[in-house]
Amino acid sequence: MAESTTATVSSGPAPRTQAEWENTARGLLEEGQNFLAHDVCRDGLRFFPGNFKLIIFGAIALSQTGAVDEARRLLAPVLDAILIDEGPFRRLQASLKSAIVNLDNADHNQALGAVAELAEAIELVRGKKLVADADADVYNSLARVFREAWLSSGQRRDLEHCREMFLRAFAAGGNPRDGIDAAVMSVLLKDHAQARALAGQVHDLLAGAETPPESTVDDRYRILATLGQAQLLLGDGAAAIGTFQWAKSLEGVHYSRIVRSLQQIELLKRGGIEIPDELTDIIKPPTVVVFTGHPLDRPGSGPHFPPALEASVRAEIATRLDELDAQVGYSMASCGSDLLFIEAMLERGAEVNVVMPFAHDDFIAENVRYGGPRWEMRFKNALKLAASVTYATEERFLGHEMLYRFANQCLHGLSTLRAAFLHTTPYLLAVWDMMPGSLVGGAGDFIDQWEDISRLRIIDLDGLLQMHPELIGEDGPAMPDLDFGGDEEEGQGRVIRSMMFCDIAGYSKLKEEHIPAFLEFLERVKAGVSECGIEPKSINTWGDAIFVVMDKATPMAEYAMTLQEVVSRLGTEMIDKLPNPLNLRISLHAGPVFEAIDPIRGNPNFYGSHINRAARLEPVTVIGHVYATQQFVAVLTAEQSALRSEAVNNGEEFVEKFISEYVGVLSLAKDFGKQTVYHLRRKTEDDLSADDEIEEPAADSDSNITEMAAPSVGSVMDSVKKMIGSDKMPHGGTTGDATALLMGEDSVYWPGG
Repeated sequence: MAESTTATVSSGPAPRTQAEWENTARGLLEEGQNFLAHDVCRDGLRFFPGNFKLIIFGAIALSQTGAVDEARRLLAPVLDAILIDEGPFRRLQASLKSAIVNLDNADHNQALGAVAELAEAIELVRGKKLVADADADVYNSLARVFREAWLSSGQRRDLEHCREMFLRAFAAGGNPRDGIDAAVMSVLLKDHAQARALAGQVHDLLAGAETPPESTVDDRYRILATLGQAQLLLGDGAAAIGTFQWAKSLEGVHYSRIVRSLQQIELLKRGGIEIPDELTDIIKPPTVVVFTGHPLDRPGSGPHFPPALEASVRAEIATRLDELDAQVGYSMASCGSDLLFIEAMLERGAEVNVVMPFAHDDFIAENVRYGGPRWEMRFKNALKLAASVTYATEERFLGHEMLYRFANQCLHGLSTLRAAFLHTTPYLLAVWDMMPGSLVGGAGDFIDQWEDISRLRIIDLDGLLQMHPELIGEDGPAMPDLDFGGDEEEGQGRVIRSMMFCDIAGYSKLKEEHIPAFLEFLERVKAGVSECGIEPKSINTWGDAIFVVMDKATPMAEYAMTLQEVVSRLGTEMIDKLPNPLNLRISLHAGPVFEAIDPIRGNPNFYGSHINRAARLEPVTVIGHVYATQQFVAVLTAEQSALRSEAVNNGEEFVEKFISEYVGVLSLAKDFGKQTVYHLRRKTEDDLSADDEIEEPAADSDSNITEMAAPSVGSVMDSVKKMIGSDKMPHGGTTGDATALLMGEDSVYWPGG
């Protein structure tokens, strides 16, 4: 790395050191501000072009915005500096042997040829080092990069590189976890002899060792899990069961550790290691529960959930959570069963995530305050202790009941996304009065939308009420008012819609003589997109902007992907007609909007703050990629879950089409606040190949570490983050190309740059 000196930023008089650039970029990444983090890395590299940390920070920022190819190119010089090419040294060794053998050869030409080859080999190693400037942490990070690359590609070479890096990490640092990871990779490579040898070394390191007293619970769990894996590799299943049972008995273990153990066990299974059935009951993923329930009766209504029934409902919720071993929860926060669920989860020490259907003050006025000051205090405490509070919309309620249904879609989608990340499937727990029909966004409505009945748990609110006849009265529970005049959206003017804003990058650089070609470009775009067979509910254009509205998120995602693919193809096909290939910036959003007849144009149009929010996302995204808000991704996920269930019920195959990758929190254009953003892309064959057999090496394959290729970066940059947390960074390497990538105007568009 370059020495820490002082640089003056041209935009201001205040000097900034190298460490300040690094700390600023690191802080922005931790906050999820990936776009801003990249800008900082780009600017910092103007003054410190050899700074590895800024290069890696920039690659992380790029990858987390979905710009995977750009991130891969940026990171390549760092990997080149860390991964030593042994090829020239092996050539020198062979040339030296040949020169010695031919030194006294009677054939002078052959002897001179051997010496010439030796001289050339010496030149190739001049200035090179055989040993990399990398420590165990760096090797470990690179090993994880190659492991993720293998999980994505299924290529044997990635797996071989992964094992080599874990072996180097184990040799350099002696960490048992690196040893067991190298052993697991060896099993997958069918090298069982090395796997057993490594497992034996790990077992010897851990079996008789005392756990340091300052170790955390998670540290103790990791030690036991590593020992258990070594025992499985050595064929001692009974000992492994005892070890994992011991690990399970530890209190306060974060569920991420358990998920990691599950991943390792799955890899061992793939490698042919016998796994005792008992481990299935010992190593379980955390249970995710999404909740819906009846609110407390309003004064003069009911009885459905009278205040006197609170203790009974609380007890039933606690019992069901115990049965499910709930560890992660999602819920709204109305007074009544919602808050009872949240409080029961918090008492368990579980994680709670709250989704608010509309503005905070309106929610209190509509769903909390009528219960009295005690419930309002409990509501405020619940939001303070929740792990996250997400707003389906931050706008006013305005009496539109369908906002509750939209919030339910967000609950459904967010819980499903989280459960998939944790290698499980969510449960729906409902407190329901079993009344016919369903209020919009109520418990019955949510149950109607839930696709997996086997993962549905219902607490019979009416049954609990019948156990207290003194609470029922002479007339019994009143039927809910379900008369909304037909469709609950009809007549309200406010509807839930999916929206797309799209901008054609490069349009402003076109000259008059290019306009005919541009019009041809638009005609061909229309023809290409129409092939997907999706007809928007509304579409409008002005200049280089396109605005599309649809009822559902799934067809909108397909439409956006098709549009991007068509434009990308036309960039090549029309290269001789336009000065530069045109490309797109696309943003997707879902939310409540007002649908009305435009008073001036006389056609249907859409209005509201969510139109503005969708529009403000598009200008600050990366060209050539599709980005979506958290609301859109949640609705898309809920729709995909329903389609999957329908396909299964009909005996049909369901193929997931889209992948949503978390980007972070993005500051929107024109100071329109912040928005959680995902990168949306099609699921590829590589994404579907994780369960495929490991590819055998080609006949001419050389598994030597010298021929390592740069790994896929998109889903593995968290592994590289461990490299940047240490001061033990590798030195040297060419970073000019990396700096050019961050600074080049033609390679990547960056907002504000």
